Amino acid sequence: MQNTSNIDFSDETFYKIRDLIYQLTGIFYNEQKKYLIETRLSKRLTDLNLTNYEDYFYLLKYSAKQSDEIKELFNSITTNETSFFRDIPQLKVFEDNVLREILEKIKIKEQSANYSKKIRIWSAGCSTGEEPFTLAIIIMEHLSEIPAGFSFEIIGSDISENVLSSARKGIYNSYTLRNTDLKLIEKYFDKIDNEQFQVKSNIKNMVSFYNINLIHSDSIKKLGNFDIIFCRNVIIYFNNDSKKVVISNLYDALKNSAYLFLGHSESLHFISSSFKLVGFGKTPLYIKE
Repeated sequence: MQNTSNIDFSDETFYKIRDLIYQLTGIFYNEQKKYLIETRLSKRLTDLNLTNYEDYFYLLKYSAKQSDEIKELFNSITTNETSFFRDIPQLKVFEDNVLREILEKIKIKEQSANYSKKIRIWSAGCSTGEEPFTLAIIIMEHLSEIPAGFSFEIIGSDISENVLSSARKGIYNSYTLRNTDLKLIEKYFDKIDNEQFQVKSNIKNMVSFYNINLIHSDSIKKLGNFDIIFCRNVIIYFNNDSKKVVISNLYDALKNSAYLFLGHSESLHFISSSFKLVGFGKTPLYIKE
């Protein structure tokens, strides 16, 4: 196995790869992220038996294997820090305010033949699936409040096929469950061993996973429209121009008066004026106007 630590990653090659990543994903890496990109791509050079990063760029740009390697590129560069029940204050707003309001609307409109009987939620940038499965568990805890004939559909999406493959298996270690109540673990997970747990089928069946690039409106349109979108800790990786594209795509994917959750440190300030900002304490929530 070759040692990639001695391979030079020139600024020129970094800019080429950086610009290609931006073109493909909308994610922008400044000069301070050069070492991060070098570290994450070094394994690809080893796996492909390449001796320099310029050849890797050529492979991404011109090779007959271009499309396959771009998928591997996405797998390499994405950040996958996540856990079940991450950011409890936001999830409480979802459970106590948004979900409750939707359930009230259901009760009022359940006699209407024209009212959709499926509530649709999209977890955009879902990584290995902890967020959409968390939402499914919260909804399942309110199952008795959902009128007969109504259902919830949850879509999880990511640009990395590796993390989606892991999400579809639904197997997690104890660390990613560290914020989860033990009663919920016992209720909604099957214990494989002391360190591994698998999501039970009733939760698993509520969630479908798709490979979606958030800057590609055509693939997003195929998902249909949603009552709620979670896109938390995702737009921080985009520059302002890409953020505007992503948020516009999310806006188009929402039904009227539907809800958008961003990360607690993320904002639409200077990005979009198409949403109404609603505050629940320190937890921001956006509503499509």
